[in-house]
Amino acid sequence: MISTRVMKFEALMKLVDNGELEEAREIAQSYVEAQPRNFVGYLCLAYVAFVGDKDKVAAEAYVEETLRHDPRCEEAMRLGVMIWTGSDNAAKEKYYIEQGMRYASREAFYPYRMGILLEAENLTEAAPYFEKAAGLDARNADYVGKYSNVMYQLGKKKVARDYMQRALGLDPNHTENVRNFAQWTFEDGHFKMARDLSERALKTKHDAESARLVRQAAPTSNWLVAMVLRIGLLFMAPFKGRKTFAKMMLGFVLGLWILCIPLFFISNLVGIIGVTVVLALVVVVGLISNGIRAKRQLGVEAPKAPVKQVGEPVIQAPPTKKIAETKPPKPIMREQNREVNPPLAKKATQPTKINPKIFIVPAIILAVVGFGLMEDNSADDYDSYSYNDKSGAEEADHFFTIRNSLENEEDIAQGDIIDDSFYPVFEKLMSQPKLKEQFSGAYTTGEYLDDGELQYLKIEDYSGNLLFLTEFKDYKLHGIYGTGWNDTEAGKARYTELLQAFDEELGISDGVLEEAHIKLIQASFASNDNDHAAALTMVGEDFQDAFTDMMNDDAVKNQFIDSTNFVFIDDSDYQYLKMTDNNDGEPLIAQFEDKNLVYMYGADWSEDDEDQARYEEILSDLDWEDSL
Repeated sequence: MISTRVMKFEALMKLVDNGELEEAREIAQSYVEAQPRNFVGYLCLAYVAFVGDKDKVAAEAYVEETLRHDPRCEEAMRLGVMIWTGSDNAAKEKYYIEQGMRYASREAFYPYRMGILLEAENLTEAAPYFEKAAGLDARNADYVGKYSNVMYQLGKKKVARDYMQRALGLDPNHTENVRNFAQWTFEDGHFKMARDLSERALKTKHDAESARLVRQAAPTSNWLVAMVLRIGLLFMAPFKGRKTFAKMMLGFVLGLWILCIPLFFISNLVGIIGVTVVLALVVVVGLISNGIRAKRQLGVEAPKAPVKQVGEPVIQAPPTKKIAETKPPKPIMREQNREVNPPLAKKATQPTKINPKIFIVPAIILAVVGFGLMEDNSADDYDSYSYNDKSGAEEADHFFTIRNSLENEEDIAQGDIIDDSFYPVFEKLMSQPKLKEQFSGAYTTGEYLDDGELQYLKIEDYSGNLLFLTEFKDYKLHGIYGTGWNDTEAGKARYTELLQAFDEELGISDGVLEEAHIKLIQASFASNDNDHAAALTMVGEDFQDAFTDMMNDDAVKNQFIDSTNFVFIDDSDYQYLKMTDNNDGEPLIAQFEDKNLVYMYGADWSEDDEDQARYEEILSDLDWEDSL
């Protein structure tokens, strides 16, 4: 019955789209007359009044009548939100959003709209709603990109970049996301990436904002311009707000002038030379920049009439745009859910004598020039991100509910979102402060796995590091797998099996499986259990005996167990983890092949000169990788 009603509504929407308002009105009225207690007729009349007649008052009256007959009608709640979006009556919009969040908790639209409603007043308060929307519909570039932009404004740049890469993986030509990422990369000094993204933004939408980004980034193709801007960035780093080309140039001038102050203590002449060199560099950079911009020919822009220029990243309400085009607003379309930041006094000097310190000036200039010659290869931090998502919206919603309840010290509805058989185990886990803190600070990107009977969500921290996997049964939390969460042999084996399944099904970031395997091996040898059979399944067969012998040495074992900080590198033949403790101890190197530990290197762990040479070589590579 529901699908038939929805089909009626969609058919009427098409009539309104085509401008056949009278026919649509008659059909809607006939639905009401035929079934006065059925919500469909009133919903259709609401759509005709809102989209066709532009009559918000009548449209809301019909929406209220629709909800009186069916309080869970999701289309009516969406339409109510759209009616009041952008109006002065924010309370009305908030009411319909709250109704939607209550009765359609798996829909990302409502937390997204709540975030939009709150962001002007309190961005911090709005952030959790954008996070929830991005988690519930992780394939929506608008939602993921918006959450990314909010995180960037709140100063969480690592999270922002991760989400923006995911958003651009979903829609590489999303204008707002491309523009934001182009500005961020420019502000971070990744000029090559900024130039590429700015050009892409211009191709996507040729307007004043896109042209500004290109004019801003294009001159950085010259090494001298890039050098000066990078130096300017160093002095602009403590200041908040958008970092533009002009601000970076100002930072360069003021910063180097400050550095020139000590030169006046050598002699006024040396100080004046330093200041003059700075000004000369600014003039030269300005001329080069203007020449590159003129050559780029950005003066011709597309007509500005249809373009709405936005100063701050704002996502326009979808329905408003749709109404202007006399098309049904996208949020009204029902889609199946996926389960779904005073001049210095002159000092007496003797001009005839040359002070040896005068060589400081050319030294400074050479240092400045050398800094600018650095390769612009830092764009590696922005490798494309491939993001996969399936169902799991209901599970993700329950995870956020549990997490938020823990953060707010609220009671958790045991039977509704946590399986009765797992609740005692969950209470015991949450009695451990470290695990409770980890759970409270976790989030899910919606990466989901379904084996038919049980469903699993990948849970990470805000830096994108894997924390644990949650198991659901009938949408209820049924288990948690991860280091420290289920340290039984069966639990470790299941965790390993699930990680392999996630890797095969969705793909996991480099180093995640290797790190998880090391943590499980560490947990096994840290326990008093002498049976390490499950842990040794993650160790290559040829290395199992040698590794067991290593762990029989208490000093070696303790160093291995205490090394909980990891850096990953992949040289295609093997993968390596650099393992360090929190006490500045000597690092260890774990070598992997096909996700299994096949060798360990440590300082003075082996008397073999070849092993020690290999250890130092790998350590050097890892240190270089970590410095990027």
